[in-house]
Amino acid sequence: MVATLTYTVFSLGEAQLHQLHTSQGKLFVMGEVAVELFQESPTAFVQEMRKGKYLRTNSAERDIMHTVAELQLPVETTAGVGGISLLPAQTVEQLLIDKRRIELVQPFKLALLKLASQEAARLMAAGEYELALPVALDAVQQGQALFKPAPALQLFPLYLLAAQANLGLRRSKQCEDFLALASWLAMKEPQLTTNIMKSQLSRLYGQLYAFQGKQMEALNAFAEDVFYCSLEYGADDPRSAVGYYNMGKVFSNKGDDDKASAVNDMVVRIWSAALCKVVLGIVQTPEGRMESAPPSELPVGRLQLMEVVDMLMDIGRGRASVFGQEHASVSETSFVTALALIQLEERERAGEQLELARMGLPSSDLHRVKLLDMARIMLNAISA
Repeated sequence: MVATLTYTVFSLGEAQLHQLHTSQGKLFVMGEVAVELFQESPTAFVQEMRKGKYLRTNSAERDIMHTVAELQLPVETTAGVGGISLLPAQTVEQLLIDKRRIELVQPFKLALLKLASQEAARLMAAGEYELALPVALDAVQQGQALFKPAPALQLFPLYLLAAQANLGLRRSKQCEDFLALASWLAMKEPQLTTNIMKSQLSRLYGQLYAFQGKQMEALNAFAEDVFYCSLEYGADDPRSAVGYYNMGKVFSNKGDDDKASAVNDMVVRIWSAALCKVVLGIVQTPEGRMESAPPSELPVGRLQLMEVVDMLMDIGRGRASVFGQEHASVSETSFVTALALIQLEERERAGEQLELARMGLPSSDLHRVKLLDMARIMLNAISA
């Protein structure tokens, strides 16, 4: 069976283009470019392409032909014999210039830049740093060309992407260079640099310093991350919790177990409150009573929640190594981890964590027993 290719949809004003992810690279269908951008016949347009000696390729590969047919994209009349004409991004950009659609050049470049940034972030989230680095560096080059002559704050997230990709490959010098560029932009435009941007910069500096073994510098950077996240979202917001977790890792490496335990307690408490509200529909009042909560959503996406699961399981393993598997704090961490996995609809893993949570739970703790029973009901509902 012929597979449908992955593709990306571009919106340029009222026009819409599909960029196909082929074995030859990411390419646009010439017929769609002709119709959507220039309101011309694909067959006449291909003749003009030949005269202008524009870079293009022809393909009769089955997956390409199938995808184009499935999307019902316009093609030249000779496509069934000689294959479909495909264009790289640079050819589309040159056509926009040559055919005087200048108003679409900048939006087209911005769309390409956004897609490169998203792809680099996706690859890094999957741990594919070797693949992510060239994409991130290409995004930096695109951004520098797009926003010249003066460096613009729009380059800030691109520099952070490149810094993160280099750090993932343990290239601390290159990471530091890109962080320095991002820092310079932030200092140059202090009024436009948001708390979120400052948080992201501080977090990456913390990760770099931790990798370099600079424990105090790492602690200070992670503390700044928490500070700026707290200003933006609040100290008890789940998005602030990762900073506490990173501080806990540094405290642990320094042998300061009491401080590591204290910040890890905050991580578990923050995520317990957030997940109980979203998954179980309950909140705890200042007096300790549990009340129904209106429907709500987590402020993080699926990929970030998967990272939260890893974070909570790491805390759980640390607690188990110190206190034993049946300690109440280990039970609590397993319970919160189970709620995160229920939210992700990972039934088997959630069930395992609920069993671990029950191991360290005394039957006399009726409040916690009730929460576990509620979580079990939500778990069973996943497959219902």
